[in-house]
Amino acid sequence: MRFYQHPRLLKLLLALWLSTAICTPSLAGDMALLSIGPRIGFGEKVPLMGKEQKYYFHLYDIAALIKLPWSWPLGESPWSLETRLIASAGLLTGANESGLMMTAVPVLALSGWNGLVTLDTGVGAGFFSNHKFGIQDFGGPVQFVGTSGIRVNPFPHAYTGFRVHHFSDSGLYGPSSLGVDMYIVELGYQF
Repeated sequence: MRFYQHPRLLKLLLALWLSTAICTPSLAGDMALLSIGPRIGFGEKVPLMGKEQKYYFHLYDIAALIKLPWSWPLGESPWSLETRLIASAGLLTGANESGLMMTAVPVLALSGWNGLVTLDTGVGAGFFSNHKFGIQDFGGPVQFVGTSGIRVNPFPHAYTGFRVHHFSDSGLYGPSSLGVDMYIVELGYQF
């Protein structure tokens, strides 16, 4: 079987299964849509993680933040840990080419002061309709997505934030594939 020849494929499938299990309503209980809004991102040639990129990339998408039911208050402080899911769909461009990009990333969020400030980090999966941009090849259509971000809710029903995404196959498709780092500005409507 191919799973034995490609242990990284097995890890990716396990990550996809875990993401699905966390987000399945029958296993997670009640979920709530927290916010939705546009995001704009850019990628530099010199990345935060990984190897130097061949091109500058741009991202334009819509992201929804879904609250999962698991949360834990941190003692008497105004801070709590929460589980959330970031789902997005949009366009990734680079080297005069573009492609559809969809992601599902479960995150652990540290939220404080009644949700005024939130820090989050997580790992999930992404699907790319185009994984070759000029000579830069991500390796294949399914990628790991690592993210960390900060969000501020300065006004009722509004938020703004900054996020770092790293897309990579972690060598799943071979040593010649190359991921990309994206720096994302987000804003939108909070329910």
